[in-house]
Amino acid sequence: MNSTEITELAIKRHDIDAHHFQSAYNNKANDKHTQIFLYGRNLVLDELKNVLKDLKPGAKVLDVGCGTAHLTNWIKQQGFDVTGVEPSEEMLKLAKENFPEIKIVNSIASALPFEDDQFDLVVSFEVLRYLDKAENIKSYREFYRVLKPGGRFFITQVNQYSTDLYYFFHHAKSIYCKLRNQVHHFCNFTTSGKEIDLLKQIGYSKVTTVGRLAGTIRMPYKISAGLGKAYSRFIELFDKKQRYTGPFSKNTAGHLIIIAEK
Repeated sequence: MNSTEITELAIKRHDIDAHHFQSAYNNKANDKHTQIFLYGRNLVLDELKNVLKDLKPGAKVLDVGCGTAHLTNWIKQQGFDVTGVEPSEEMLKLAKENFPEIKIVNSIASALPFEDDQFDLVVSFEVLRYLDKAENIKSYREFYRVLKPGGRFFITQVNQYSTDLYYFFHHAKSIYCKLRNQVHHFCNFTTSGKEIDLLKQIGYSKVTTVGRLAGTIRMPYKISAGLGKAYSRFIELFDKKQRYTGPFSKNTAGHLIIIAEK
């Protein structure tokens, strides 16, 4: 597949998954241990809070690939002027129904419909992972363009060497789908070092990477929610924060977080 086809496939996937995410956010019975999605999201939000502390009240934030806009609304509740971007029609529909007071536009990460130097912070959770390297580079350049001088972005990518072994699972499933004449979504596996080198080439002045979520936690959740909850609570006994900054540990985490400054 070429870049355009990969991007279209990612949008289609999120059209299909839109109501799943809506349900995950709206089910108030769910605590962070109930689903691996919520568990990991909670840890990423913990890291984002550290970045938001550096912003002034009313700072302009852009949420790229905002989905159902629950994160967008959470950022708004922290006292910031937030705008969402979402290319999936189904996600966009739900987002506007959920939070009609928030401006959300239909576009993609690599073609943002905003003037230069507009935002203090760009966030993008679990978006660029579905796009190939060429589209990632275009998106990084667009983030750079719309950020104010000194502005930053905060994104998540997929660790190639995560201990959840997703790299092997994804490629095995891709082979299975190919044999059955089915299309499997793309995944941009990467490392901290690759992203730092790429972003510095683009022109970012400072790049920081952090790992969050013990990767092995994902595996028991694939078997059952009960097993996942038990295992995650066990891990928390000796690794509550699940925050990794060492060169080895952050490259094996379940989430690779990248923070870059213009």
